[in-house]
Amino acid sequence: MAVCFYADLYWILNFIMNLFLLYITAWWLNEPASVKRWVVSSAVCAAFPVVNTIASQSGVKVPQVLTAVLELALLVFWAYRPAGIRQFLKQLANFILVSAFTAGMLFMLKGIFSRGGKDSQKFSLLFLLVSVFMLYILFRFLRTAIAKQELRRKSVVNVTLVHNGREQVVKALFDTGNHLISPYTGEPVFIISKELSESMGLKKDLKPLLIPYNSIGGRGLLEAYRLELAQFQDGSTRKNFLAAVSDNICTDKEIQMILNNQSMAEGGHNA
Repeated sequence: MAVCFYADLYWILNFIMNLFLLYITAWWLNEPASVKRWVVSSAVCAAFPVVNTIASQSGVKVPQVLTAVLELALLVFWAYRPAGIRQFLKQLANFILVSAFTAGMLFMLKGIFSRGGKDSQKFSLLFLLVSVFMLYILFRFLRTAIAKQELRRKSVVNVTLVHNGREQVVKALFDTGNHLISPYTGEPVFIISKELSESMGLKKDLKPLLIPYNSIGGRGLLEAYRLELAQFQDGSTRKNFLAAVSDNICTDKEIQMILNNQSMAEGGHNA
């Protein structure tokens, strides 16, 4: 019996699966988005199994396991461009785990939809349609999730706060919605978490200045303190600035400081 091998369809399937797995792994590891590089890497590496299959059918002995590992390693390396061997191994290990999980889910779905004997072709077609639909939904979800991660990555910076001999590195969010201004001096006011103010010992060292605020959540007064120095990761600094204390500044617990939109617009971090 003659067996037909459709190389073009096999390449397309491998290309889609490579790209899909790159998306999932990037989302899981919070890797920077580079869709063009992912597409090119997926397209090139999708040719590996096609060549291996053709070579095997031609009687050429190909070390399947070795070529599969090499393909995965090249795919991960070209797609994510790791900074070092440790990061590369972490990316490769997570990619393999995601691949194994995805393969297991596909085999499970295939087993469910393949039951029926006479209707095996019908179930196979249904399995294919369901798989395509699920891939489409997951691609849409991953694209949105990665876009949000990329936006957050660009909006969050590391800031070193220095006050009264204390130094602490925190994550700060550049929020365009923060327009808090001191009514007494007219200067922009940053917002810090209550935990950060306590760890810096602000209440012990300074008397608070009450800053009125008005937001969607309500209005009231915030205790503000004047801090000595904030140094940003790009080397710029802000000296002698006001920071208001809020009980809940962000849903992300890692964020301990919110930068002021007006302060950034009037000349970046430097002051």
